[in-house]
Amino acid sequence: MHAPRALTALLSVSVLFSTACADGGEADGSSPPTDSAPVAIDASDGSAAVDSTTTPDAEAGVAADAASDATTDAASDATTDAASDAAVDGATCAPVTAAPDVDAWSMRPKSPGFGAITEATVGTHQDVFLDSPTKYIRIGARLDWGGTVVFFGLTANPASNVIDANDTGRELQLALYAPTRIKQPCAATASCVGSTATCGDSITFLGWNPVQGGDECNHGAPVLSHGKVGDALELVVQPLQWNPDWDAPDCRKSACTATGRKVDVTYRMRLRFVREHVVEVDTEVKSSETFGHPSTEQEWPTLYVGNGAGGAPDLPLLLDAAGVAPAIATPANDGFYVGNFTSPAPWVTWQNATKDYGVGLEMDQGVTAFQGWRGDGSKAPYFHNVRARVAFGIGAGATVRGMSHLALGSFATVKTELEAAEKARGPFGHVDQPAAAITFVKGTPLRVAGWALDNRAGTTIDVLVDGVKAAGATITVARADVCAVYPGYVGCPKAGFDVSIPTDGWSACPHLVRVVARDADGNEQVLGERVASP
Repeated sequence: MHAPRALTALLSVSVLFSTACADGGEADGSSPPTDSAPVAIDASDGSAAVDSTTTPDAEAGVAADAASDATTDAASDATTDAASDAAVDGATCAPVTAAPDVDAWSMRPKSPGFGAITEATVGTHQDVFLDSPTKYIRIGARLDWGGTVVFFGLTANPASNVIDANDTGRELQLALYAPTRIKQPCAATASCVGSTATCGDSITFLGWNPVQGGDECNHGAPVLSHGKVGDALELVVQPLQWNPDWDAPDCRKSACTATGRKVDVTYRMRLRFVREHVVEVDTEVKSSETFGHPSTEQEWPTLYVGNGAGGAPDLPLLLDAAGVAPAIATPANDGFYVGNFTSPAPWVTWQNATKDYGVGLEMDQGVTAFQGWRGDGSKAPYFHNVRARVAFGIGAGATVRGMSHLALGSFATVKTELEAAEKARGPFGHVDQPAAAITFVKGTPLRVAGWALDNRAGTTIDVLVDGVKAAGATITVARADVCAVYPGYVGCPKAGFDVSIPTDGWSACPHLVRVVARDADGNEQVLGERVASP
């Protein structure tokens, strides 16, 4: 049963400086650097003294010597100047090469290894599994249900599965909403904000709602591709509208047809073990629509856990990161109950009654606001669900990225494993200015700007020029463009840095500008390198 959600750091920049020239000087960054480059000195044989008693013949000799000296000096000057110019112009400069840029989203901790990817028929379904490096734990996705995660448990024990794989609307998956198109009949005209038109408070009449698993008729969303990408299992999916009548101008409820209604967006999910008990869930949405959607809370992802059906464990106890059970008691649509709460850390866990087995969900963005859902088996089917309260919109043709982690085990194990995964997760970002190799003018400051995000506050940025510190700045730049792609991250919307580096003490050699992000956990990441040449 698909349950809709309710409608409801500051970085400092240290700039580093030195010179790559073999003859250049250095500045320590505490005061403006001075130009200490060697100055070429003209070679000369001096000036000869002339005796006042010199005869005319001698005077002629002196004149000839002077002419010869002038010629020799000129040649010497030319040779020395050429050598000096060559030294300054780069003949003796150390070679400088910048590493190519990488996608900021690929800046991740290394995995402990790769287990295996296997496919199997499970009942009437086709599933694909990724094993942990030791093959002790596995995670599985259903290829005929949009690649939703239907299994997370012990490889050798199918009954250990902590995921509720009831239908196309449950599991671990993605689902999006749009406030202007939230329900029938106003979705068709994108007029739902402030509209009193209603077909009732039921998921049957939801509006624009691409669901990874499929639709309310239990049509599975098509998986466009799947397979191994690096050390991950990748699934690319075209979701279906949960309600096939989502854009009807009235409250019609049509009979199910043979196929569902595809949406012009794709969901990409990559599953990767980062610890033996922890799977990284990397998600990306790409829109091909010609219209955009304003911000609202999304299921990014939503997690339905075992309810005891089919011999699987029942996990009725939702706990925050302190082990406290939040209330899920507010009546909601379709007989469900809902509860909003804040966890002291960006993770929660569903556990069995004795807290010795369950599954945890951690949000890489650092989000601590969560929403729990349940059905008690009387007015609604018995189920357990949680999702983080992450709000964002998606523009026409836009891309949105997010990440979470799943951990398997007791409350104590989940806590240990997720805290370790959080600590190992480093910053990511990009250098926007200079955009590529650049020519500098000595004495004119060089601008260095970009952005960085992390899963917690306290990240710092070092800008190095040939590896030596030069100056410092703080992050105060709002980057709505960055936070539109990576919504919910700590620091948003102020994710940018922008600083000018003095070049007064630079000699005329190429210099390597490197930007490094370092976080409070000791992780560091090179965000980009640029060559600055005279």
